[in-house]
Amino acid sequence: MQLMIDEWDFDEIRPYTDEEIPAVVERLIKEPLLYEMMAWVYPNLDKESIEEMLRDITCVEEFQEQIGAPAFKVVAQMTTSGLTFSHMDRIEMNKPNLFLSNHRDIILDSALLNVSLIEKGLPTTQIAIGNNLLQNKLIYDLVRINKNFIVHRNVNPREMLQYSKRLSNYIHKTITEDKVSIWIAHKEGRSKDGDDRTASGLLKMLSMSGEGTIEERLNALNIMPMVVSYEYDPCDIIKANELLTLRQTGSYEKQPGEDFKSMIAGIMGHKGGVNISVGQPLNTEFYQIRDIDNKNDKIRELGKLIDIEMHKMYRLWPSNYIAYDWLHGTKDYRDKYTPIQRINFRNYIRGRVLKAMIGFKKFDLSKEGYTKQLREILLHMYANPVINQRQVD
Repeated sequence: MQLMIDEWDFDEIRPYTDEEIPAVVERLIKEPLLYEMMAWVYPNLDKESIEEMLRDITCVEEFQEQIGAPAFKVVAQMTTSGLTFSHMDRIEMNKPNLFLSNHRDIILDSALLNVSLIEKGLPTTQIAIGNNLLQNKLIYDLVRINKNFIVHRNVNPREMLQYSKRLSNYIHKTITEDKVSIWIAHKEGRSKDGDDRTASGLLKMLSMSGEGTIEERLNALNIMPMVVSYEYDPCDIIKANELLTLRQTGSYEKQPGEDFKSMIAGIMGHKGGVNISVGQPLNTEFYQIRDIDNKNDKIRELGKLIDIEMHKMYRLWPSNYIAYDWLHGTKDYRDKYTPIQRINFRNYIRGRVLKAMIGFKKFDLSKEGYTKQLREILLHMYANPVINQRQVD
């Protein structure tokens, strides 16, 4: 039997409202894991003080400013060598945007953007998150109190149209009527190989709601490309193992709790430098596609134009340049890194491969074959942003 949903009823997917905060807080303070998380941000507060702090919160904005932002600032201080932002002056106070972002980390890509917005006195965004990541009640409440809305994944194909239409309606209403910005990844799931490509299906979903032509519907969302780049990806070896499994077997099935482990690894792992860059809102791109008659071709061409902008904006790190030269056996970018950085990165990659040798499947490969393929995947992961930028320069 096919599920019928009301495409204008958003209660199942929207973030929590201010009125719902007291009930949510009462649920949160019953979760022992919450106090472990809070102790990381506020190490000098006991359980009673944390409960009092939470019960004093009366709205979503207070939760973000007193709990969310401080937590992610601590993450940035402890796990990065520096967090920078580029072209944030392009964001206007009273103009809501759809931040269409590449996707590397489950939580931090959008969270760090909101930290910057709070520091600059700008309104925070709502955040799209897949329901596959909401694996327990604590995470479910924490993300919805932190302005996340839910995107349903792995939906029956016959029901996908309804879910997509409701999601499109919600996004359009939030931006055009409620005047609230949104962050959404430009494809389903994180980029595993470092090759950022906008999914046509996402753009089609965004164009399901609104009035006028495809260009007019999308233009109403004030789409602003955004790129986040990490010098080191804490989940690189997890992603590489998934890609190697796909290469060897043709499929990959996630283990129970795997997404949660990736969330923790992404938050707690060392990242080196991190940069978030925002582009100009899409405008000329719509003029470039308006004479394309076929809708699918129009969407594909728009995706390519967005990708070009993202590849240009991507902040390249020494790790990217070293990976490119190592992979291709060249010295094209030797002026972009020092000998010490080169040695450190090569040791880092060797260490990641060695770690993967413990516990991961080796398939039918020899030890040498396994390490060679895994190293190649890791190097492509770090080199692909350089390759993409070379192609658009």
